[in-house]
Amino acid sequence: MLKLYALYKQGTEGDVSGEKPGFFDFVGAAKFEAWEALQGTSMDEAKNQYVDLVRALGGQLD
Repeated sequence: MLKLYALYKQGTEGDVSGEKPGFFDFVGAAKFEAWEALQGTSMDEAKNQYVDLVRALGGQLD
């Protein structure tokens, strides 16, 4: 689900901004790193990838 989060953030806000969360903020750091991995991906491309991933997961969520 981190991939969905990262694609959502990239699609709505663009490249990651701000400082990486602290060492003991495991969830925040993982989310930051997932979003950071998409740096340079256009917002439109991230939106398209988000929709494709949701569709692919659709059958797995039942």
